[in-house]
Amino acid sequence: MVWGCGTLLGLLAADAVIGSYNAGLLPLKPVLFTLGAVAACLGATLLNKPRFAPVVFLVLALPLVRTFDAIVLQRAAASHAGQTGMDLLRMMLVLVAILGVLSTEHGLRTVRWAAVLAILLTVASELAEAAGLAKFTSIPGRYSGFNGHPNFPPVLLCEMLGICFALLPSFRLNFLLICLSYVGVGLTYGRSGFVVLTLMSCLYILKNARRNLGFLLLCAAIAVPLAGAGVAILQSSTQKGITKDKNTADRMEAILNLDFEKLKSPERAKDLADGWEAVLQKPLLGHGTGMSGSRWVPHNEYVSLWLEMGIPGLLLFVGTLGALVLRSVMTGGTAGYLVFAIMAYTPAGQGRIEMPHFCLAISTAAMLLWPRRYLLVTRSASKSSGPTTQGSSNHHPLVG
Repeated sequence: MVWGCGTLLGLLAADAVIGSYNAGLLPLKPVLFTLGAVAACLGATLLNKPRFAPVVFLVLALPLVRTFDAIVLQRAAASHAGQTGMDLLRMMLVLVAILGVLSTEHGLRTVRWAAVLAILLTVASELAEAAGLAKFTSIPGRYSGFNGHPNFPPVLLCEMLGICFALLPSFRLNFLLICLSYVGVGLTYGRSGFVVLTLMSCLYILKNARRNLGFLLLCAAIAVPLAGAGVAILQSSTQKGITKDKNTADRMEAILNLDFEKLKSPERAKDLADGWEAVLQKPLLGHGTGMSGSRWVPHNEYVSLWLEMGIPGLLLFVGTLGALVLRSVMTGGTAGYLVFAIMAYTPAGQGRIEMPHFCLAISTAAMLLWPRRYLLVTRSASKSSGPTTQGSSNHHPLVG
């Protein structure tokens, strides 16, 4: 379960197979791998006595409604509507497999390994691309690795770090993963990714600094020169001969100088305004699932879902995230870094809720925040039947 299913989920979260296939490095079709991975994870789940968690309804609600809208209602006036429905259906299968794995005794250990593997694969693929060994990115000058678009690796890395902060007790290992994540975010020249990663990392390091002061001083002595060399390399890569890539150069300057004005994107502001106009055209029920990302690209998950599914979809999305935040606060900050990573990208993200890494992140957060499980058993009622006891206070029988 841990190594087998964890590896499959890590490959899915990192988009390793689809990225390799699109780059011509792997002949295996992504859909076949996805179906095989889902079947393997569900099979392993059934063999490991899964325990039912009511919170799965919270996680599944929005994906189910979007899938129904795309496949059955088909309200989106787009030529690729059928493909959108199939993509959402595949993501539903992936989400069910993740929830199934998390319902087993070793579920949290499994997703912990999946998160670590996803970080390693993402950063390694970006480094391979930077070295000229492969080409994955859709935007020249910015490396994306397996994900294909440079906006996604920072999101993935922060979400997976959130899982690691919640499940990995080793500060030193988490610190190493932070350093690797900075490499991954740096290669994408991601502005929002750099801000979110820095906030998460600083809070985590400050919270654990007193118990690891010597280790941090040693790491600082090693990391500062390496960071300076890395920044110099990234700056030099924005210069191609006598010409300069203005996009990456401006991004690099904004990050290094913490220039919040330059951290903003005029293009995204225009896209957001266009998306808001689309919302006002059909504010109640929206234009249909699949329209955001094809006709409009608002780069805002609230506007994106409102545009597609109207007020009901927006309320469902806000309600799900609000429940996670409220539960984390009520439990003393349980999965706080992970919930922060999920929330932090909502104002500047789009299409994230259809990605395997988001499915892994939100499912893990929900299972950590609502740990109660119920064992589904079938028992015949007879006078000779004695009381049964459960080994854990979090596991309760549901007799059918």
